[in-house]
Amino acid sequence: MSALLEERPPATASARPGLRGPLLVSVRQHRTALLIGAGALVAAVLVLVAYRIWIGSVADDFAATGCALSGPDRPECFPKFRDFDDDMFAFDRALTYGSYVLQFLPGVLGAFVAGPVIARELESGTYKLAWTQSMSPARWLASKLLPLAVPGLLLVALLTVVRAWAASSVPGSTPYPEKPWYELTTYLSLGTAPVAYSLLGIAAGALVGLLVGRTVPAMSVALLVLGGVFLAMNRVRDRLWPTKAATSPLDGYPKTGRTAWTRDNGLLDADGDRLPDMNCEVACQAKRGATARYLDYHPESHFWPIQLVETGIVLALATACVFAAFAVLRRRHG
Repeated sequence: MSALLEERPPATASARPGLRGPLLVSVRQHRTALLIGAGALVAAVLVLVAYRIWIGSVADDFAATGCALSGPDRPECFPKFRDFDDDMFAFDRALTYGSYVLQFLPGVLGAFVAGPVIARELESGTYKLAWTQSMSPARWLASKLLPLAVPGLLLVALLTVVRAWAASSVPGSTPYPEKPWYELTTYLSLGTAPVAYSLLGIAAGALVGLLVGRTVPAMSVALLVLGGVFLAMNRVRDRLWPTKAATSPLDGYPKTGRTAWTRDNGLLDADGDRLPDMNCEVACQAKRGATARYLDYHPESHFWPIQLVETGIVLALATACVFAAFAVLRRRHG
C-alpha cells in the first residue's frame, strides 16, 4: 500500500512536447529574427482584416446616403463622396502594401537563409561543434531550415488568403477597383505563387549559403538569383498557357472583356493568315489584302491555369535547389 502512495517521479524534460535538440537550438539562435518576421506578417494580416471590416462599414454608411458609389450624382453628395473616396484610397493603399510584402518576401527569406542562417555558420566555423555532437551534416541543414520554413510558409499562405478575401469582398463600383489580375504586383500576391516563391527563396538561400560560405556575399547572391528567376518568369508567363483568339471585321475591334490580358493583335487576310503590321487607314489595309482583325488574349479564367503551371515550375526549381544543397553538403563535408 505504501508503494501506491509514493509520489510519481516528475516528468523529464524529454517527455515534454515541443521542439528539442538541434531544432530548439536553431530556434533559440534566431529567435529574435523569427519573432520579428512572424510578428510583421501577423501584423500585416491583422491590418488587412481591420481595414476590410472598416471599409465595409464605410461603404454601408455611404450606401445609406443614397449617393452613387461610382461618383457624386447630386450637389449634396460631393462632400460625402469625397470622404468616401479618401477612405477607399486608404484601403487601396493597404492592399497595395500587402501585395508588396508578398512580392518581396521570397527575396527577404532567401537573403536571410543564405546569410545569417547558413553562411554565417560556415564562416564562423560554429557548425563544427554541432557535427561533433553526433549530428550529421544533413540533419544540421534540416534543423536550420525547418524552423523558418514551416511557420514562414503558413503565415505567407494566411496573408495571401486574407489579401484575396479583402480585395474580392469590397463593394462593387468603387472608385478604386481591384487592379487587373495579370498586373505583376497583383498576380504575385494571389493564388499559389506567394507560397511557391517563398519556398524557392528558402531553398535557393540554403544552396547559395553553402556555395558562397560568407554572410554578406551570400545574401547578395541570393537576391540576384531570386531576382533573375522573377524576371525570367515574368518574361515567359504569358506563354505558360495557350492564348485565346478573337476576330472582328476590319472596321471594328475584337471584343474580349474588361479583364482580358491582351498579348498580340494584328490583321488577317482572306485565308486567315496573319499579316505584318500596317500603319495606315482601313482602306489602305484592305487594298493590301487585310479582311479582318485578330487579337490574342488571356481571359480572367486563365488565371488559375497560368498560376498552377508557374507554381509547378517554381516548386521544381525549389526541389532542385534542395537536392543540390544536400549534394553540396555531402560532397564538401561528407
